[in-house]
Amino acid sequence: MAFTDEQLGLAAVVRAALSPLPKDVRLPGWDALTATGFLGCLVPVESGGLGLRFADTVPAFAETGRVALPGPLVETCVLGPLLLPERFHGPIARGEVRVSARIGDTVYAPDADAADLLVAERPGGLLEAVPSSSVRLTPSPGLDPHRRLFSVSIEHPGIPLGTRTAALPALRIATVAVAAQLVGLARHLCAATGLPTGGADCAGSLVYEAAVIAGDHESRTESEVVRAVSAAKAAAGEAAAEAAHAILRQGTRGHDLWVARVWSLGSAYGDTGLHRARLRAASLGNPELYRR
Repeated sequence: MAFTDEQLGLAAVVRAALSPLPKDVRLPGWDALTATGFLGCLVPVESGGLGLRFADTVPAFAETGRVALPGPLVETCVLGPLLLPERFHGPIARGEVRVSARIGDTVYAPDADAADLLVAERPGGLLEAVPSSSVRLTPSPGLDPHRRLFSVSIEHPGIPLGTRTAALPALRIATVAVAAQLVGLARHLCAATGLPTGGADCAGSLVYEAAVIAGDHESRTESEVVRAVSAAKAAAGEAAAEAAHAILRQGTRGHDLWVARVWSLGSAYGDTGLHRARLRAASLGNPELYRR
């Protein structure tokens, strides 16, 4: 796997913007990311974004994982441009609108207290975008204090966004983005423990392959997309968990934030067990087990 100069350049810009992160704000690094244009990485150029292919953003998403960046980044950068009406695209790129989501395999809405819009799934699989003023949030206990989870009660109807089935391509791209963040987490923890990065590097290759396939889903079979996405998420989760266990065994201090983020992102958009099951189902050609 060889990234292009442009892909590595974007990752370097994001890394510089996030190093070091300020410690005294709720969403450290978001203003800096706004200045780089990364929040609009998938927003079309005509709407003020970078207009990139999703695969071009993978190294940069890994950098956000490397620093355990707080906030609903994947929901804003990926689900926002792919699911919301065009009028929201410019505000997303300018850092004026943050998005959280509770759809698909996501039981709770991550960082919904910091979001302006919530993409939520109603009974029956219908999606809508609801402003924060129309949502009642209830905190849910979690292992990661910097990735807060909330159950959601919608008090007023929002903007219809279609069905969850229609949103599956966007959800799968978001899953791969989280897998890229897990690769970044794994690499950070491997560096801290002296653990070889072979598992993280292997996962990184699968993540990039999945990004190419998921981003080109219209010319791929559904089974091919599911196999690539689930293989990437499972491998990235396993590599990050292995590195987290290693640092816990060593008793190395100062990395609690990264370990907690491994556990929280490991279960985001489907945990390793679920994706291994989907991978097996797709490999066996049983679509009823992976069309969710």
